[in-house]
Amino acid sequence: MSSIDSLIKLPKIVRNKILILSFLLLLTLTVGAVLNIKLITKQGVNYHVSEIEIPLYLKVLNFYDRHFNYKWLVERLTKNQETKEEKVFRLFQWTHETIQRQPESLPIMDDHVWNVYVRGYGVEDNFHDLFATLCNYIEVDGAFIRLNSKNSKIQLGMSVIKLEKGWVLFDPYRGGYFLNKLGTWATIEDINQNNWKLEKLGTTEISESVYTPYFQNLSSMDDIGLVRANIQSPVNRLLKAVQQLGF
Repeated sequence: MSSIDSLIKLPKIVRNKILILSFLLLLTLTVGAVLNIKLITKQGVNYHVSEIEIPLYLKVLNFYDRHFNYKWLVERLTKNQETKEEKVFRLFQWTHETIQRQPESLPIMDDHVWNVYVRGYGVEDNFHDLFATLCNYIEVDGAFIRLNSKNSKIQLGMSVIKLEKGWVLFDPYRGGYFLNKLGTWATIEDINQNNWKLEKLGTTEISESVYTPYFQNLSSMDDIGLVRANIQSPVNRLLKAVQQLGF
């Protein structure tokens, strides 16, 4: 007698239990196999990028760990601020005052944005990445951009943040921000009309001459799309994945 014949002769309730248990076992094995698929994560050390194999389940767990930590951090930092503008400025101050400049004795790291906060130090790019990412967690569009100058091959990093009045520039690395003649934050349009002046956090020592060569005919901005600063949340990361697949 075959195993199938034996199964058929069993009481219906027993057959159903065996089928359910078999399905659950198969499902568990399938899910386990999928979650252990090897993926690649990248890490830059002193501008040398390495690829590290990591199982899918660990990549997902790490992603959600960072996501919820971002939410916790911005809630803690901005709980006493009411408006979006107040929250943005609080995050700007905190980033400039908390993250230290890259020590010469330590390696230059480029991996997950959250690790900038964990390490507590970074190069110019790291300041902008962290600040712009935190702004996205208070539902304010932000991104890290590089500005060019006709007189220099060196690019200037800047954080661009979208507020109700328009796109506003911040420099959390140097502690600089910009006001117009009315004393409000200068938008890109204001800067292109030469309607700006430099303001600085605390005892920051920096001159307007650092920015002037880069503030000539700034490009206007509309939608920044899906960039590093706003794909740290699950929904946008999924949208980015779909976009990369060509849909």
